[in-house]
Amino acid sequence: MSSDLDRQVEQLLDQAGADAQPRRPSWDEMRDRIAATPQIGARRLVLPRRLVAVVGVAAMIAIIVGVLFHLPISPIAQAGNPPIRVIQKDIELTVFNQFESDRPTLFMPTSPPVGQPVKMGMALVKDHRIVMNLQTGDNVVYFTDVAATIDPTSVRFSSETDPIGTKVVEQNFEYDLATAGAILKRYLDRKITCVLKDGKQYEGFLCSHDGDIVLADKPPSDSGQMRQTESISRDQIRAVQMPDVPKDLFVKPTLVWKIRTKSPGQHETTLMYACGHADWQADYVVAVTPGGRGEKDQLDLQGWVTIDNRTGSTYKDAGIKLIAGDVNRVPDPWAIVQVESVSGDMPWSMTGDGIPFVLFGKPFNEKEFVEKSFFENHLYTLSAPSTVKDQQIKQLKLLKAEGAKALRRYVFDSPPGPDERLRHVSVVLEFKNEKDNKLGMPLPKGRVRVMQRDPDGDMQLINTTEIDHTAKDEEMKLTIGTAFDVAAERSEMNMVRPGHQQETRTIRLRMRNHRDEPIEARFVERMVPNRNWEITLTSDPWTREDVSTIHFDFTLEPDAEKEITYTVDYQW
Repeated sequence: MSSDLDRQVEQLLDQAGADAQPRRPSWDEMRDRIAATPQIGARRLVLPRRLVAVVGVAAMIAIIVGVLFHLPISPIAQAGNPPIRVIQKDIELTVFNQFESDRPTLFMPTSPPVGQPVKMGMALVKDHRIVMNLQTGDNVVYFTDVAATIDPTSVRFSSETDPIGTKVVEQNFEYDLATAGAILKRYLDRKITCVLKDGKQYEGFLCSHDGDIVLADKPPSDSGQMRQTESISRDQIRAVQMPDVPKDLFVKPTLVWKIRTKSPGQHETTLMYACGHADWQADYVVAVTPGGRGEKDQLDLQGWVTIDNRTGSTYKDAGIKLIAGDVNRVPDPWAIVQVESVSGDMPWSMTGDGIPFVLFGKPFNEKEFVEKSFFENHLYTLSAPSTVKDQQIKQLKLLKAEGAKALRRYVFDSPPGPDERLRHVSVVLEFKNEKDNKLGMPLPKGRVRVMQRDPDGDMQLINTTEIDHTAKDEEMKLTIGTAFDVAAERSEMNMVRPGHQQETRTIRLRMRNHRDEPIEARFVERMVPNRNWEITLTSDPWTREDVSTIHFDFTLEPDAEKEITYTVDYQW
């Protein structure tokens, strides 16, 4: 029994020693050289058998541990490790309103170069993903499903699991995609097979693919041998066969990172970047109900957000935020100049003028935006996630207000000039954006479509105008158009020059109301610029608006005419 135990210990020690040996050719000769060397006789030390067994096992363990500790460890994740997986957790999309610039403010390598001017939008993407099976050291991680219009210089990566011990040491943005042209480009001077629609096959070495496919019968050589070529029209080709697909091409734009971490396993990460070709604007629909005699008009206002996504990526169940305000953007010196066509068309059901059929009925969904102040702008956050597809225009409800009161004023603003006899009278709706007037909310810049019901009860378009970013408690004016039944004129009745650099003018203003109800009217007068002026005589009271503008307000009865005269002295 003891002899068997001794033999097992000796076998274990021999095996451990053999495993620890360096793999060199001269190692096998070591035993022969030792055997040929004369040995000095020594007295054999006899130890108890149990002690020999214990010592043998301890020596074996020590040798194995020493070998393991001295083996080289590569910083890159080994092939035997589980593959790295990236799973999207959730995503947030913050869209800035459209702006104009003399050149792009983002570096977008995938955007084709065109001319100017530039009208574009911008979005900030905050992508939360789970990265699984990271190993200690360096790991190569592929982040797909990023925007094609990403600005790679704006990318920021962070690990919530180990923010200090995990960092990106190298980043590549791969946007050379596996298109037919890109694949054929990599097969120049290599053998391919073209299968035609009639079943015929042509095999040869690819010479050109820009127009027709040109094949040669032999590969190029330094000897300058002539090659026979054949041109094949792309319209005749059904398929192109090649040995393999180039490995350096990607199906979609991809961020490739070398991530170094001290914490192996699963990481919750956040990817942030800016991208172009995403913008939003506000679209308002105002339904006007005319007031009775001496009463103001009533306005029912609905605001919609129109998001235009052309970033090359779909944002599924994204948290959507909108920034309203003129955010400063510095033009990027490396950006490719481009032009974008801006259209007022919208994707939903329309009338001929681009107005939604449903104006004041049930909204498209129950998602609404919650407004908050953010820095010097306003932030609108959608109350529930929503999917924004690539190449899609999405409309979401922004706000709704009913019963606001507005004064309808007829304004005659005729600047001095040679053609000032007969002028059109503008119709302006004036109201205050305050809570007492059923409003009192910040209104982002956008288009306004004004509508009113006709005598048959059908809603008709009156006019389309725009508003600028408007804070709460501010006065607002919507210019509806020109009045058909109200006429006005401005005449210069007299001009004298009593002295050097002195002038006296007499102006007559007239307005006629052919409507069957009274109107609130205003004459706006603009003085000659860069001159000192003083009104010395007037038939009606006036109000100064600024250094060179005054106005006269009055009520004009039905089928009546109003005449105002005033005299102004100029000095310069």
